[in-house]
Amino acid sequence: MTAAQIKFKKQLIQKIQVFKSNVFIDDESRREFMLSRFGVDSTTKMSIDQLKLLCDFCNRKVSDIPVDRATEAQVKKIYDLWFEKARDKSLDALYSFIFRITKKDVSEVAELLKCEATKVIVALSKMD
Repeated sequence: MTAAQIKFKKQLIQKIQVFKSNVFIDDESRREFMLSRFGVDSTTKMSIDQLKLLCDFCNRKVSDIPVDRATEAQVKKIYDLWFEKARDKSLDALYSFIFRITKKDVSEVAELLKCEATKVIVALSKMD
């Protein structure tokens, strides 16, 4: 990130800190919300676009932030990579692998958030 982007990100985080009490009763509820919507529990781990969305939510400019689920292309890529690279090609083995990478227990790949699907794709790409 450039210096200007880092500065802008810090400003967004400060705005969120100021306005978070408009919608969240405590930090724990804010963390749970961020985890469910963005897959992270800290504003410092969020992208600028995600911070803008959260800032708008805290300022009540939007009523909700939709959960960002994995795209069909990501789901297909995960299955393709798994069946190409895995020794044990069973779905149970895939879900176990996903749990090791994301620490999230899933019964379908489509349950993953976009950011979690990206982590799984990167991990599968590195498999030999």
